[in-house]
Amino acid sequence: MSATIFAFVKIFEEKEYAESFLRGELYMNTIRSFKEYTDKSGELRGDPYEGIIAIHQPNKLSAIKINDVEISPSALASPILIQGDYLLNQNVFCIYSLNSRGHDQVSAETLKDFKETLQLHELCFGLGCYCVVILNASDFISRCEKAIRKLNLQAKLALVDYFDEEEFHGFMPKEKLGFQKRNMFAHQREYRIKIDTNQSDPRPFTLEVGDLSDISILMKPQDFNDSLNISLPNGTMI
Repeated sequence: MSATIFAFVKIFEEKEYAESFLRGELYMNTIRSFKEYTDKSGELRGDPYEGIIAIHQPNKLSAIKINDVEISPSALASPILIQGDYLLNQNVFCIYSLNSRGHDQVSAETLKDFKETLQLHELCFGLGCYCVVILNASDFISRCEKAIRKLNLQAKLALVDYFDEEEFHGFMPKEKLGFQKRNMFAHQREYRIKIDTNQSDPRPFTLEVGDLSDISILMKPQDFNDSLNISLPNGTMI
């Protein structure tokens, strides 16, 4: 069952970056930059598993051969990651989504759990001191798609899926390449816009989607959860 996206939240380290986003300037780094990025404390933005197309678990391999040299899987200290330049060179815009995954139905009994699912996880606060809340998710997506069509670029917009890095073995689904992250990042509930900009020298790219101030508000990430209220059609609210 497809998830419903109710809103988006983008967190920024600097206010000027948040204001740039409000103007409709979507700054998109390459997937490779996230693979190579080192966070100062904990894993927030950087992830060496970015851009993977396959993972091979040592305990599920019978043998590894490089030229005439055979390596025992038991000699491997970690899974074998396969990453592709064509994927690492593409640009992505990442944003937190308030979506219905994990809650096919919501009742008065499950409303509290549903609200907690939508709230920003405390680990997300480390991403920055400012956040822009997109109040109309479908309109935001529509504006992004329109801007991409204008540029005649290949793109995909979708929620990110999360996998168990210790259990997953084999090739990632082709249709989800660039939209797979480890379970440790599941609290980010990420939505991505992935664009193949066809740049000979892969570098950051800014997608201009037009002013977003009519469908968004600027606030502190810590204030978001207190401002989030949910109500059912029967009037039940939390």
